[in-house]
Amino acid sequence: MGEMARIAIHKDDKAKSKLGKKFEFVDFAFNPEAVRVAKTLKPREQKVAGQNAPSPQFTAGDAATIEFGDLTFDTFETRTNVYHEHVSKLEALILVDEDLHRPVRVMFTWGQGWGSGDGQINTGIWFVTGLDVNYTMFLPNGTPVRATCKLTLTEVPTEASNKNSPDTAHVHLVGRSDTLQSIAFREYDDAGQWRRIAEANGIDNPLELQPGRRLLIPPILK
Repeated sequence: MGEMARIAIHKDDKAKSKLGKKFEFVDFAFNPEAVRVAKTLKPREQKVAGQNAPSPQFTAGDAATIEFGDLTFDTFETRTNVYHEHVSKLEALILVDEDLHRPVRVMFTWGQGWGSGDGQINTGIWFVTGLDVNYTMFLPNGTPVRATCKLTLTEVPTEASNKNSPDTAHVHLVGRSDTLQSIAFREYDDAGQWRRIAEANGIDNPLELQPGRRLLIPPILK
């Protein structure tokens, strides 16, 4: 039997979250038959006078995704609840952790071809952003013992690609999906620093953050 595929909580988040104290990883019961990796770069079109076509402006690409279809978990032989044994762990990975104010980051590893290092397909850090579960077998008392899951991971941008120096003030343009917590994590690697941004910009209600607003990102002075 070959090495099993695994979703593991990133080591830094494991040390900081309560979830990381409950379990470290989720092993797939059966290795996936197919893994879909997608990455897109959509240029912004800039119309220029005198040109027949707009000029593409490249700012940043979309986050990469990894999709797994039909991951099967089966507890029929042990007569235990497949949700408690397996699905609940995947479910926990997609929920916001109360200590981190965001979901935990994860790594996907599988033998010598996936994980980290030169020549491997997946070397990134990810969030679990999609989980679709279909229960297909039950015991006579209604206990689910087989589940088929579709799982989606979304790339977490690396520090070098998305983070300015924390000791230099700069301006951030709020995007449609931004929250103060996500901005603080992107800028400081610490979602708990959102209050620093709120105070610097006179924000009383963080839920009223409007897309298109420019926020001053204050420095962390050492």
